[in-house]
Amino acid sequence: MKSQATLSQVSIANLTVGRVDPVELIEGAAASGFGAVGLLLMSATAQPLQHEIVGRPEVIRKVKSALKAHNIRVFDVEAFILSPVTNLERFRPALEVAAELGATHISSIGTEVIGNGAFLEPAQRIDLFGRLCDEAARFGLHVGVEFMLYRDIRTWRDALDLIEAAGRPNAGLIIDTLHLYRGGGTPKDVAGVSANRIAYAQLSDAVQTSPELKDLPTEARGSRLHLGEGSIPLHELVDALPEATQLVIETPIAAEANWSTTRRIHSAADASRGFFERHAAR
Repeated sequence: MKSQATLSQVSIANLTVGRVDPVELIEGAAASGFGAVGLLLMSATAQPLQHEIVGRPEVIRKVKSALKAHNIRVFDVEAFILSPVTNLERFRPALEVAAELGATHISSIGTEVIGNGAFLEPAQRIDLFGRLCDEAARFGLHVGVEFMLYRDIRTWRDALDLIEAAGRPNAGLIIDTLHLYRGGGTPKDVAGVSANRIAYAQLSDAVQTSPELKDLPTEARGSRLHLGEGSIPLHELVDALPEATQLVIETPIAAEANWSTTRRIHSAADASRGFFERHAAR
């Protein structure tokens, strides 16, 4: 991806500001210049959602009204966990809401290995993922697979193997630069993946030294760095992405945890804008 990115083409992930009211996220993102947002429809952890959207018609109406009023869109929704207890029937209402809100992508992830003892066998995971893709296709949704060292889809190779084995056309990798970096992935690896197998890219930076496995979730959920403030080769990674890859800013910053939602979004926007300007000047 050699062309210059502008914030109006970029989405901001809900994780950047935490589990806030979706209308507040939409309003803050639009005011900061982002063109899209990611919304959390299902919890990826044992912690329940503080702001439920699915099954809340009045909330859905408010979200749709905010999107229209601020000329911003929903890009992706999270998070669909592939685990032994997954029930696709439970996913269907979230997929319906995703489509109603205009989302084009959903994210799927593996089972967290810390504190869990039950995992899908490879054949079971392939079957479940394939069925999720089929269900998502009914709503016009593309399924991204996000890999993390602390889940049982650990690396980009694990994720790509799953995608290829399932053989669904509406599936691709989510290149989260933090998880790629922690798993030893490189820009060369990204450049070697077929363009049709990359769903989108989540950008953040990080310190060079990796936390221990047990601390990786804490880093991912709350201790990332703004673009260009760490050791991830972000310029090279962005260049390795296919043209027109949707970029998502996912930068929950520990030092900003107590800031207001608006201030955190503005901070992410300023840092990202500066990074894209420096990237275009290289």
